[in-house]
Amino acid sequence: MTKSNGILAFFLLFFFLSTQAQNVIKGTVFDKKYKEPLTGAAILVEGTTNGTTADIDGNFEIKIGPGNYTLVVSYVSYKTQRLTSIVVSAGKPTVLNIEMEEAAMELESVQVVAQVKTDTDLSLLRSVRTSIQVVSGISSQQISKTLDKDASEVVKRVPGVTIQDNRFIVVRGLNQRYNNVWLNNAGTPSSETDVKAFSFDVIPSNMIDNLLIYKTGSAENPAEATGGFIKIATKNIPDANFTTAEYSIAYNDRTTLREAYFLPGKTADLAGLGQLQRGLPSGFAADLNKLPTAGRDAEALKLPGQWMAQPTTALPNQKLAIATGHRWNLTGGARLGTLTSLSYSNAYSTRSNMQNYMYERYDTQNQLPVYLYKYNADIYNRDYRIGLMHNWAYQNAYGTKLEFKNLLNVAGIQNSSNTEGWNNYRMSNFRYYSSQYSSRTTYSGQLSGKHNLNGDDNNTLDWNTGFAYANRIEPDRQNWSKKEVSAGVYQYVLPDVPSINELGRLFMNNHEFIYTAGSNWEKKTGIAALNPTFKAGVYAEYKTRNFGERSLTYRNAYGPFSTTQINALPFETLFTESYLGQGKVLSIDEQTNVANNYSAQNLLTAGYAQFTLPVGKVNLTAGLRAEFNRLMLQGYYNASSPVNVDEPEFDLFPSLNSSYNLNEKTLLRLAYSRSMNRPEFREVAPLTYYDFTEKNSVVGNPLLKNASIHNLDLRFEFYPSPTETFTIAAFYKHFTNPIEMVSIGAGSLYSFANALGATNYGVEMELKKSLNFIGLQNFSLNINASLIKSSVEFADTESERTRALQGQSPYVVNAGIYYQNDNKGISANLMYNVMGERILVAAQLNQGVVLVPDIYEMPRHVIDFSFNKKIGKQLELKFGIKDILAQDHRTQQTYDDGNGGSISLANKRYNTGRTVSLGANWKF
Repeated sequence: MTKSNGILAFFLLFFFLSTQAQNVIKGTVFDKKYKEPLTGAAILVEGTTNGTTADIDGNFEIKIGPGNYTLVVSYVSYKTQRLTSIVVSAGKPTVLNIEMEEAAMELESVQVVAQVKTDTDLSLLRSVRTSIQVVSGISSQQISKTLDKDASEVVKRVPGVTIQDNRFIVVRGLNQRYNNVWLNNAGTPSSETDVKAFSFDVIPSNMIDNLLIYKTGSAENPAEATGGFIKIATKNIPDANFTTAEYSIAYNDRTTLREAYFLPGKTADLAGLGQLQRGLPSGFAADLNKLPTAGRDAEALKLPGQWMAQPTTALPNQKLAIATGHRWNLTGGARLGTLTSLSYSNAYSTRSNMQNYMYERYDTQNQLPVYLYKYNADIYNRDYRIGLMHNWAYQNAYGTKLEFKNLLNVAGIQNSSNTEGWNNYRMSNFRYYSSQYSSRTTYSGQLSGKHNLNGDDNNTLDWNTGFAYANRIEPDRQNWSKKEVSAGVYQYVLPDVPSINELGRLFMNNHEFIYTAGSNWEKKTGIAALNPTFKAGVYAEYKTRNFGERSLTYRNAYGPFSTTQINALPFETLFTESYLGQGKVLSIDEQTNVANNYSAQNLLTAGYAQFTLPVGKVNLTAGLRAEFNRLMLQGYYNASSPVNVDEPEFDLFPSLNSSYNLNEKTLLRLAYSRSMNRPEFREVAPLTYYDFTEKNSVVGNPLLKNASIHNLDLRFEFYPSPTETFTIAAFYKHFTNPIEMVSIGAGSLYSFANALGATNYGVEMELKKSLNFIGLQNFSLNINASLIKSSVEFADTESERTRALQGQSPYVVNAGIYYQNDNKGISANLMYNVMGERILVAAQLNQGVVLVPDIYEMPRHVIDFSFNKKIGKQLELKFGIKDILAQDHRTQQTYDDGNGGSISLANKRYNTGRTVSLGANWKF
């Protein structure tokens, strides 16, 4: 409670200080003929660098000392005005209403085509303020001030947002499964095999125009968006021709220039396409069980014989990006533009001496934990990524705009892990070695259009068709192990019973396709003094996934070799003709499990109608969305027990968004919506996925139900200037059948289950404030914080059990101090982020008893610093430090100590170090 009061008091103090009476020139800039506000008009105090731009309502405000001034007011296609003898008196504002006239232009029947900028902080603030929904976001302009390399790092700057596993986002403390992500107005595929989420690390930050997160529902948006509906827009037609090149190099104090271990690389690894040179040999038998013993032995010799990771030096991380944009002015005022961006990066990362413990229970008599396993591991990663964006757009003078957008990302990741420790199942110490290469490819393409019907920009039609593809391929994961037979003496494990974890190879591939189409019609009408807007649309999405896994294991062939002879050999020698085959040292087995393969399809069709009615200072938007969804999956429990899931469902989703303009700078919003959360393919597939690095398994649940959610939001917004904002919001959500990841039994096996119900409520605050008012010129402060409380509902027999919703944080704080001096070409920022502890895996009750406590991810305080310096008009240098504090990543469980108290035990603990980077950006 102390932390909550402190955050609240801090915000209220800034709010109070920012609203005190000051010496200001303020007013409105509008068109003289039509009396419409001129958003973005520039107002400059002559002879100084002090100035501003008009906000969405044409309002402006300049803080300045008492005196006599001249203002210069300008706007595109309007006559520049010079206003003299503007007197500013101490303690009272000077108010101006500035009318501007269109400039006379000697053009013969030429219509000017303008494009609204969407990548600036001002345009973002305009979108937030004028949206019918509660929305937060970040612009390309703000992204450029950070060291963020991809969308997963960018999005954590947004109020109420945190990142999980460096890839997935959590909005308002909710698990990533409750988000819906669209890229350029179309759904995105999941490149992950084991979670319901879009991996944000596949989108390079330099390709983002803006990123918006809608936190309340509306009929025009998908119903599956309880946490947030995230829209990522990639860059569009440039204002002018340009070419830029960017290069950066980074040093991590726990990885760079240190020893790392990998299997020998392939030439194609450099392009992220190493899977093309790995995998099963051409013509390899589809099922070894159908071959005689001699045939199996012959096939085994075709497989690569390299098993042991070799030492190498981890090089500094590097990134190179090149972007170019061109535009052509066509006849009749039309424009054609294209933008292409290519990025390439390579990076190393290390988890040295990572603690990985799993507890069976806590022995209260001896006050000691009883371990299922107790491991320490060294984990090494090396990845190469290529990102390509290629967009085209055409716009004419009659309101027609056509766009063709493409985004491709290819990532190749080489991984190696050495794990050592106690295995309680086997009652011995083991050393486990695992090496793998994984490839991820993501493509998203859309063709879209927008048209003014009958030349009327108050009557518009837009449409979009899209195709997306994602794959994840692991062409040959190799696992082998050693067992301690006496103190400090280890021998090769040659299993009597085939074990993929102890000696075997795994081949996995996942392919997902999405086809989308949608259209929206919007009509603004003038009825009496009202200006209602009617909007309606349709959307269709068809998604398919094919997941396949093949497992080949080796077992003891009981040949005429002693244990001493075998262990005197280099391990890789065991896979040569002399030792591989029946009656020798090792024999190969086909252990592919039909239950670990499945196909799935999902059809979603939707239609909606929405009506917006402005009444005085009030805006009301009501809508109804109808969705039909059919989830289909074909899999197996085992070879004799097929699973066929076919779940069609139809539902209606009402929404209401209202806002009340208290004055020209203050807004109050109230919103209600109903949303849905459906199981993902992986969650209903009965396959068991084993994570060889983390040493746990996840199995699907074909009996999962849809979760239904009611959402209520209240938000106060204050805009003291075009670039400043203060908001405070309260929200409440009630879940029926929420889907959670839970533990099964007392081991490291996890699955998915529906809880009976849950509630989630909280407050979030955001402040963007210039610090000029306390004498800190060119400084600004950005703070956003969320406080969240949630609780899961249980059956009456389990009423004493209380816990938060799985994946939810009780608080999130993001803060940043920014310095921007355009005259000197210097910008710098210091940013801070922390989130409260959250449940990674929830304990499942067994007859009212918790067998294994909830597993929590613990808070980390993260501080980043960046400094940018422009040299001339073409060169910009960048310096930064990420994760200055370099605190441990840690998960833990809390047990009853038997004495009326509790004891917390760490499961996982590791440190990824801090990273120092240097970069340069050239504009040609």
